[in-house]
Amino acid sequence: MLRNMSRKAWLQLLTCGLGSFAIFYVLFCRASFYDAFIEAMDVTNTQFGILYGIYGWIAVVGYLIGGLVADKVAPKWLMFISFLVTGICNFILGLWPSYSVCVVLYAVMGVSTTVTFWDAMLKCNRILGQSIKQEGLSFSWLQTIRGLGELIISTFIIYLFTKFINIVAGLRFVIWVYAAMLIIFAFISLFVFDTEIQAEDESGEIKKVTTSENSFKQTVRLLKNPDLWLCIIIAFGGYNLGSCVGSYLGDMAGTFGAASAAIAYIGSMTNWFKPIGSYAGGFITKKHGPTFILMWISVIYIGITTALLLLPKSHKYLWAFLVVATIEIILTGAFRSQKYIQINEAGIPVEDTGNAFGIIATVIYSGDAFMPVLIGVWLDKYGDVGAYNRLYLCFYLFCAMSIIAAVVFRRRNKDRIMALIEEEQKIGGTSTAGSTENAETV
Repeated sequence: MLRNMSRKAWLQLLTCGLGSFAIFYVLFCRASFYDAFIEAMDVTNTQFGILYGIYGWIAVVGYLIGGLVADKVAPKWLMFISFLVTGICNFILGLWPSYSVCVVLYAVMGVSTTVTFWDAMLKCNRILGQSIKQEGLSFSWLQTIRGLGELIISTFIIYLFTKFINIVAGLRFVIWVYAAMLIIFAFISLFVFDTEIQAEDESGEIKKVTTSENSFKQTVRLLKNPDLWLCIIIAFGGYNLGSCVGSYLGDMAGTFGAASAAIAYIGSMTNWFKPIGSYAGGFITKKHGPTFILMWISVIYIGITTALLLLPKSHKYLWAFLVVATIEIILTGAFRSQKYIQINEAGIPVEDTGNAFGIIATVIYSGDAFMPVLIGVWLDKYGDVGAYNRLYLCFYLFCAMSIIAAVVFRRRNKDRIMALIEEEQKIGGTSTAGSTENAETV
């Protein structure tokens, strides 16, 4: 079906995929350029940390507010504003302004990457998925393009950075390249996304994409929907397991005797293998639906967790750890490509998409706020091996949450899931009989 997409649809997909990588890059590239940032901005480590604290707290609230905004304002203007404002902030940051100005810049980017962007971008991608009648596949390609962009573009930009003798000048080059990319995406958004509150799909059907309903009433109605909470629980468990592994992968490898030089390369494994899972997830979802993927990935996660827990913490087993970690990263790519679009199986209409995504994002990303604190306490108290063994035990809880919620969800929505699978497979050219056979695996 992707081969038959219009040029406009492809531009929408590329803008969402590459844009969602580029808009966050300067904010989160400190792992690659930490010392350069400290020197260029002339700040202390504490001051630099405060900037991210300011951004983080605004973002926590921003995801929720952004859902309300995405259901009230046409996608075209939200994408344009987000890319343009963030691009301008990146450009000003590259001028190395005073610390007080940096505080304002990070606060503004907290708004422009969450309130006006994240939920709106996801909603644009869902609208695109509906236009091609394959929402799961559109989200799979979103994550794949995002992952490949991060891998290829960021690697090339880092290579160019290393050619600068002066690291401050090199960092300015990096920041301004992404600023230029974002401004380009802003103007592309004016041409590829819809202006009106209604959108036309490729079959000519007009669908409402915003709502006139009171935001408070809409939020209360969604919060009363048990299927939305099941979606949240499913996504929360698998997302936080993958987030913990991705954030601490290199340090985990250290418990298996990995050398300091190797840890840096091991930590970058997520960039290489996640796109594989994202791409594969789109094909599986066509046959079984997104919650099928999320449920079975969570089941496999139990085996991965058991292996991480039981493998002897010795350099002799580093190879086994890397094999297990590679499988986990691929599965994380598949999980993340489908963790939002399960709302389609919940029957949530497109005009409620932004608010629904905002609620889901707020809850599942809250784990990124409290898990690092908990892991840090364990590392200080129990050492690397003791801390990570406790983390692996937490993974069992994450898996159980996702599996139980997925089983309940699929039983509650069996008929709708079967109908959606049959529709997607008919579009893919398979017979009705084959579609029914696959749908019965629900």
